[in-house]
Amino acid sequence: MTEEIVRVEAISKEFLGVTALSNVNLRLNKGEIHGLVGENGAGKSTLINILAGAFRPSSGSLFISGKPVLEFQPSVAQSLGISVVYQETVLVPDFTAEENIWLGREDSRNLMIDKAGQKKKTVELCEEYGISVPLSVPMSSCRVAEKKLVEILRALSMNVKVFILDEPTEALSKQDVDNLFRILSSLKTRGFAILFVSHHLEEVFRICDRITILRNGEEVGNFLPEELTVQSLIHLITNRNIGEQYPAQHTRRSSEPILEIKNLDNENLGLSNISFHVDKGEIVAFFGMVGSHRTELMKCLFGAEKAGSGEVIFKGRKIKLRYPGDAIKKGIYFCPEDRKLEGFVPDMSILDNCTLPFLGRFTRGGVISKSRQSEVVEKVIKDLSVKTPSADQKIIFLSGGNQQKIVIGKWLIGQQGELFIFDEPTKGVDVGTKMDIYKAMEELAENGSGVIFVSSDLRELLGVSDRLYVMRKGEVVKEYSREQFDQHAILMQALTEKNQRGEVS
Repeated sequence: MTEEIVRVEAISKEFLGVTALSNVNLRLNKGEIHGLVGENGAGKSTLINILAGAFRPSSGSLFISGKPVLEFQPSVAQSLGISVVYQETVLVPDFTAEENIWLGREDSRNLMIDKAGQKKKTVELCEEYGISVPLSVPMSSCRVAEKKLVEILRALSMNVKVFILDEPTEALSKQDVDNLFRILSSLKTRGFAILFVSHHLEEVFRICDRITILRNGEEVGNFLPEELTVQSLIHLITNRNIGEQYPAQHTRRSSEPILEIKNLDNENLGLSNISFHVDKGEIVAFFGMVGSHRTELMKCLFGAEKAGSGEVIFKGRKIKLRYPGDAIKKGIYFCPEDRKLEGFVPDMSILDNCTLPFLGRFTRGGVISKSRQSEVVEKVIKDLSVKTPSADQKIIFLSGGNQQKIVIGKWLIGQQGELFIFDEPTKGVDVGTKMDIYKAMEELAENGSGVIFVSSDLRELLGVSDRLYVMRKGEVVKEYSREQFDQHAILMQALTEKNQRGEVS
């Protein structure tokens, strides 16, 4: 008989009159990995925070091992055996793995930490669960995958019964994902209950025993993986069909280049002899592995990095971009890969973030017109289906996908946009938000703008773009037209060195 550890009954949660969860049910069983999926803003994070004791539900009940939870505090959740491994790791960067695992619970003798005893316990813990991490290295020197495992070890040291893993595979290599799944499968056989929250649907099918779907704060259903396909799951998550995932391909409208790069070199950025062009009304993809220096190239095009030698020709004229302000004035807009660090100001509202690059447009006589700002920002919110109570909401309180929509949407306010650069715009967002981003890029191209689309997901590049450039070690090594698209050939170009004859080997 299945043993229930966590039961959520008719949980609802409101924030300032906005419903984040409505009548949601969830059951986590011993020895089971339970998938939780939904778009950004579907309510996943709110549910996680209720389980972690960070939020008190507006209504409904939570039971742990059959007993009702009356106090909602992180310390209570921890004492009941619930541990959350968040997408952003919560570790002290200057402490070692061992120090982070036992932080606040150190063994001491005569007011001194028993380092030998603590090390022995740590080694035994790693051996017991088959987890290998560098124990004596500061966390700041560790890889993302190692940090995730340290958080799991810390939870295991506290007699946890329930693991909640929020996007645990984000930024992990395939090898690291395989290792994590091996550990999760081992924990499952030992009787732990695991809630696996992810946008990566293939991984959900691979590791989960059951799947719960949230949409707009409501529970869509609870399914066995064999009852679903990827296509049906996407439909349940988004209420849209898989056929709508990529826009219908447009025909290139112009052979008139809006941007030409000739022999661009920057040794400091690892860029070497780069040449390419982007025409009006087309979407041009850039693909490459880690170390291909795609992002460095894009920052040069936006003036955030110096281009070095070579020529940048924009709309038929040679230009020099000394800083981003130059690019913006010319109609070159950039959505950076790291949205949290470079894409928005956390303490500002949606309205202020959206209008920040174009304040002059909303200023008369030195006074900013709030009504004019509100008018254009409300249109962005509507057009991109941003889920927010108002434009005055601080952007930091939005889900990741809605933050990304604002990062993109602020450039749609610019009336002079002629070249849009998107660097990993769909990274860490749900399938519905991806579809909205593809649609936005397609509409920009339809209106005659040039679009550069950088992504590590080759499938989406092939689904959206007109042409594709492959980069490797700071060089553009191959160009493909849509008619030439071949996933295997493109991967080979990205992965393989040239021989002396210029052929891949």
